[in-house]
Amino acid sequence: MDRTSSHHRLKVVVHIDANMERACIEVRGTLTPANIRALYVVARRARTLLPGKEIILDLSMARAAMDIITALHDPAQLTQLSGEGTSEKPCRLSILDPRPGIHAHPSFTHGHGDHKHADHKHGVHLRADDTGRSARDKELA
Repeated sequence: MDRTSSHHRLKVVVHIDANMERACIEVRGTLTPANIRALYVVARRARTLLPGKEIILDLSMARAAMDIITALHDPAQLTQLSGEGTSEKPCRLSILDPRPGIHAHPSFTHGHGDHKHADHKHGVHLRADDTGRSARDKELA
């Protein structure tokens, strides 16, 4: 087994509040150029599920190198993720950067982003259990 691929896996949990007004994409693990694309896919799906609503990309428990953080804050990327210009109802996208001290390398520091934690509700959790059914599916059943 390739140790590098398992070492850089992301754990992503999407929390959607009970009113379907906000989604928080909680990320743990190490962001790399290879796995950040998967994170973009999750963010776009959340935007599709909640058009015009607030999407919080919470990286406060993740690790990332400076170039990854810079890529996340690239205006073109933010425009694409929020749906501005392509969606009738673009979302309001917020990024909570990794906290200082847990970057991929201890010498990395940056001045981007907001380090406060989102005050979000934990209403509906989109996480499948061992039966393959998500909490939302069970709630609707």
